[in-house]
Parts: sequence; C-alpha cells; structure tokens
Amino acid sequence: MAHSRSISHLFMFGVMLTLSQPASAYDKQTLSFLKQATTEWNAMRLATPAYTVDLSGAPLENANLSGGCFVKVNFNGAFMKNTQFKSANLEAANLRWSTLQSADLRDANLQKAMLFEANFEDAHLQGANLKGATLMEQANVAGAMVSNNTILPSGERASEGWSRLHHATFIREPERAFNHAALPCTELSDSLYTSRVAASSIVSPSKSTTAMVQQAFSDSPMNQEALQHAVMENANLARANFRKANLPAAKMHGAHLESANFDRAFLKGADLSNATLTNAMLYGAMLIQANLRGANLEGASFFNANLEEAQLEGANLKNANIMDANFKNATMSPQTILPSGEYATANWAVMHEARFVQP
Repeated sequence: MAHSRSISHLFMFGVMLTLSQPASAYDKQTLSFLKQATTEWNAMRLATPAYTVDLSGAPLENANLSGGCFVKVNFNGAFMKNTQFKSANLEAANLRWSTLQSADLRDANLQKAMLFEANFEDAHLQGANLKGATLMEQANVAGAMVSNNTILPSGERASEGWSRLHHATFIREPERAFNHAALPCTELSDSLYTSRVAASSIVSPSKSTTAMVQQAFSDSPMNQEALQHAVMENANLARANFRKANLPAAKMHGAHLESANFDRAFLKGADLSNATLTNAMLYGAMLIQANLRGANLEGASFFNANLEEAQLEGANLKNANIMDANFKNATMSPQTILPSGEYATANWAVMHEARFVQP
C-alpha cells in the first residue's frame, strides 16, 4: 500500500512538473512534497532527472532536509534559517541571496554551488565540500563554524587564517577525506540536466522584447532566473527596475538603459557594449567580465560595484561615482573617459589595478 502511494506521489509530481511554467516564486505543491519525506523526494529526483526544481524564495525555516538530493535546485532567495542539510547533496545548487543562518550543513556537498550574497551566519559547515563554489567571497560566513575538514572553493582545506579573515569560527577535527560516495543521488550529473530558459528571454530584439522586460521589471524587483542569457539588444529599457536581477551573459548591446536600476544585479559576462546607462544605479552590481566597450556611463553610480576583468575600452565614465568599485584587471584604452572627464592613462589604470591597452 505504501509502495503504491509512493508511486502515486511520483506520478502526480511528474505531471505537476510537466505542466508547470517558469514562475516568479516557488510552487506550493513542490514545497509540500519536499516537506513530506526526504526519501520520497530523493526518489522523485532520480525518477525525473531532467527537470529543474525551483524553490526560489521558499520558506524552509527549521526544515529537516538532511540527506536530501538538491543537485542544481534553485534556492535563490529561499529562507532556510536553522534548516538541517547534514550530508545533503547541493551540488551546483543556486543559493544566491538565500538565508542559511544557523543552518546545519555538516558534511554537505556544495561543489559548484552559487553563493553570491548567501547568508551563512552562524551556520555549521564542518566537513562541507565547497570545491568550485562560485562567489563565496561575496557570501556572509560571519560566525559560521568551519573545520580542517571543510573544503574551500579552491579545493584546499579551511584553516585558522582563512577563518579569521572571514570572521568564521575554526574547529579542529581529526582529519578525514570527504565521502562523496555516501551522498544521495551521486549518479545525477550535469549531462542529465537541461538549462531552463524562459521562452520570453530568447526572442529577437523588438518592441515585444521591450514590452516584456518593462512589464517584468517596472513594478517590482526581479531576482529569479527568467532572464538568464536574455537577448535585449537595442531595447528601450529606460528606468527599468533590475534590482537584484540575475542576468549572467545577458545580451544588452546598444540598449537604452538611462536611469535604470541595477542595484546588486548579477551581470557577469553581460554584453553592454554601446549601451546607454547614463545616471543608472549600479550599486554593488556584479559586472565581472562584462563588456562595456563604448558604453555611455555618464553620471552612473558604481559604488561598491565589481568590475573585475570588465572591458571598458572607449566607455564614457564622466561624472560617474566609482567609490569602492573594483577595477582589478579591467581593461581601458586611451579613448576611455574617466569620471573627471579626462581620458584614461596608464598611471590611472595602474592605481586602480586595471590594465591599460592600446587600440
């Protein structure tokens, strides 16, 4: 009887996933199914490996998810304070802006997880494997407990020095190897997954693109995955609200983004070449490896923005606020206009750890 009930649950869940469309938040049925039993959840994940589970913004405070299979699950902005993830498999999971205060992640697998602005304050990370995790430096690990068995994104073991630097608490344990074979659903691999990109994000640049984006961003901030790799070239998006938007590799060449709000937006590898971003708000924006060649950035605010390895050849930064911005290894040319209104020089580039390139 119990076996038939489990099969029924799996069938119903499979139908639900098949019919579901990309949403702006978690699905309540998905959340309810997860909270029933970890064993049934794991069975479902193995039975439907091609589906991407969206638990973005889900309320999972105090939930017991230990030993769960969460490979590539989207926990973007989820509230998981005091949640139990002991020995769970969170490989390649999206933990952007998630709250994991006091969560138990001992011996959990977090390899290749996205940790941008995740809050691990006072969390238990002893024995957790974070090898290859992305943007852990932008996560909050203050008071988190790590040990010599915690594997850092670099592949090295955590140390007292690393802990002090990140305001974490270091605990020394008997050294042991990470037991990957003991994790749930290790047979799942990236080849079994297909990236979910909203159909609206792959249309050609046109009036429909502009209308779609303006409707999505005009009234409320967007922090889900609907516009990953979005194509918005030459679109009119003036004053659009991209606050905390997830826009890696977005194509915005030539877009009109005057006074747009990119507060803490994730724009790694985005193409903003020849775009107009005059008076745009880019506070804390992640612009790593972004293409800003020829972009008009006059009067824009880059306070605390990360422009590491960004391309700024020919960009206009006149009157831009670059206080606490990171220009490490960013490239600029003699045609790049600085906030002072003068052209960039090799000396200015060296002072800001940038690279000065001749055309």
